[in-house]
Amino acid sequence: MERFQDENKWLGSFANEIFVKCPKCDSKSIIRLGNTEEYQKEYYKGYIYIPIFECKSCFFKVDEPVYQYIAYGSPYCNNCFEQYEFESPVLKEEPEMYKAKCPHCRFQEEWEPKIKYILKNQIINDGLRRDQWYNLPIWFQKGVNGNLFWAYNLDHIDYLERYIKADLRERNNDGSGNGTMVSRLPQFVKAAKNREKLLKILKKWKE
Repeated sequence: MERFQDENKWLGSFANEIFVKCPKCDSKSIIRLGNTEEYQKEYYKGYIYIPIFECKSCFFKVDEPVYQYIAYGSPYCNNCFEQYEFESPVLKEEPEMYKAKCPHCRFQEEWEPKIKYILKNQIINDGLRRDQWYNLPIWFQKGVNGNLFWAYNLDHIDYLERYIKADLRERNNDGSGNGTMVSRLPQFVKAAKNREKLLKILKKWKE
């Protein structure tokens, strides 16, 4: 009997390397997060690593991504104590604070928001899974019974393969709640009837 125990990895655990389709030659390319000071970029909360695109087939260079921002949150009003949600329009600069108006009592106050990053001028709706930095199609993706099955890289593929193969799938309740990648997998990946088909796809991706 195959056994799988959730290692509490979330989707971002596999995002340091993402295989994508090159926008110039359509070959398999890669996006890596630079892990040295050379590839760091300062922003108001500290530093982030700049993603590096590399195509070994045509050596095409992709410019550093340009982002726009949406500030959002769900605070409790300090005047009427009701909870509400807010979302800003698209902003050119990432805000440290955002002024929102309570819809219950109209009281305005500033909050430290959560931030949603949007690639500038790259909204493409073709049904494909795309990376979050350059908006390029993920290399490993395939339609399965009207659903999209995909993976970032070989480590992601191996993890999915271990999960799908397993007859016994165990959650690891260490306080991670419903935030792990496995807990958020769509039902078609979990369904036993799709096991053989999905494993064939994963095997082909590993070749």
